[in-house]
Amino acid sequence: MKPFKWLIAIIIILIIIAVGYLYYGTTKIAVLGYHGFTNDNSTGEFVINKDVFEKEIKYLHDHHYNSLTASDIKCYLKKECKIPRKSVLITIDDGYKSALDIAIPILNKYDMNAVIFYIGINAHKPNEMYLSKEDIEYIKSNYPNIEIASHTYNMHYPEAYLLSKEEIKEDIQKQRDVIDTNIIAYPYGLYNDTYIEALKEEDYEMAFTFGPDKKHRKVKSSDSLYEIPRFNIGADYPFWKYILKLLLP
Repeated sequence: MKPFKWLIAIIIILIIIAVGYLYYGTTKIAVLGYHGFTNDNSTGEFVINKDVFEKEIKYLHDHHYNSLTASDIKCYLKKECKIPRKSVLITIDDGYKSALDIAIPILNKYDMNAVIFYIGINAHKPNEMYLSKEDIEYIKSNYPNIEIASHTYNMHYPEAYLLSKEEIKEDIQKQRDVIDTNIIAYPYGLYNDTYIEALKEEDYEMAFTFGPDKKHRKVKSSDSLYEIPRFNIGADYPFWKYILKLLLP
């Protein structure tokens, strides 16, 4: 057989292996992480244009992706249930006002679930950028597909994970005055064993990380409930890459 034919044969075999792994291998789940949304071109690593966001959510809808809840992820990681291969969990960090004004109507339009990780202190100080306590109650009353979870009460800075266990637990307790949740996303994706111990002692059941490196990957069944990885989806994330991340194991 000529070298060219050998090459074609090898490529076909690799494609068959890749497709087989994709469709019959271990189920892995993409957790998509968003932050802010805008109607104009003021985008960036953590801010995405409305039309781009709708294009991404429409793709999930049109290609029949199963829109998960946080409880679905917990069930999957505790090995109490199976999750369809084409599944995603949509998350939105910080609790910007744009989540209500822009993202939620789009999510509702395409019948998608999502979790908003909210910085609780913003409920107690007027700030047009962030959801108010009234906004949170409005979402809970009108959008059953949207869950509100914690992004800490007032620990949204890079060094916060280095605080003592007592300081972390105090922040958790303050957050309970804002929202009733046992789920958190670590600010900046930073955490350590002390942080995890504090969460467990305060009856938190799940915690989501954020890149870099291996934390920018799909969730696998062997992952810890307190170290759930996510992809950061921003304006610098081209659509082809978005699709590729969904398709690849």
